Amino acid sequence: MAALRQKLGNVKSSSKLNRAKDGKRVIPCKGLFRDDKEKPFTAKWYETRRNIKKALSFYRELLDNKKTVNKLWQEHENGRNSGLKVHIRAAKVVVRTMGKWVNTSKQIGPISGTKIGDHFHWRGELSIVGLHHEFQRGIDYMKLINGKILATSIVDSGRYDNVDEICSDKLVYCGEGDNPNKDQKLVRGNLALKNNMDDKMPVRVIRKVNDDGSGDRGCNYKFVYDGLFCVTEYWKEKGKFGKEIYKFLLRKCEECDM
Repeated sequence: MAALRQKLGNVKSSSKLNRAKDGKRVIPCKGLFRDDKEKPFTAKWYETRRNIKKALSFYRELLDNKKTVNKLWQEHENGRNSGLKVHIRAAKVVVRTMGKWVNTSKQIGPISGTKIGDHFHWRGELSIVGLHHEFQRGIDYMKLINGKILATSIVDSGRYDNVDEICSDKLVYCGEGDNPNKDQKLVRGNLALKNNMDDKMPVRVIRKVNDDGSGDRGCNYKFVYDGLFCVTEYWKEKGKFGKEIYKFLLRKCEECDM
């Protein structure tokens, strides 16, 4: 673990009282971030941001091309979630093969070229810029050299009523499971979030928020990057289907403004 910390870098600890300006308690993160040489708003950060804008523009142009979309639809017209698969294929096959993806490797902490408040139209865009690599699962995670898994990001999609918003700096996130009629297990993404709590590692949070449709492309929702949060506790309880589910309390990290 010491070698891993040396490789990825450490965030400086704060001696300030763990309270934000508005008096709300926030949790400081001491964890693994990118190399200290690549700090936000450096020349490299701006270069990456320009590449992100180009990649997203390319992706959106693909989805605006009726001929391309019709071809992708035909490949998946008989399958489930065909619309989602069109977006996945456009991002995964077309965009990636043309070398347009940015921040392709999974990592803990902030992502170069992104900042809090950035919004995206589709889940595929989160993968293209490197904020969240999973196209469907709400919890993304990575495996360390020692085999341990850590969560890199979560997406609040609203699919499972899995978020109780208390304030913008605090949320309760429901764990994942393959079947709502079965008890959730402490594996994969759930285990990763628990490990983040144990090791005090931050998690990127992306929220799906309603939009009035007057914005870009007339979407009635968008995905907004809300910054880094720390998992402070977790527990099991009965869900609405009577099965056990995991819930995780996350608070915004004091020292993480990206």
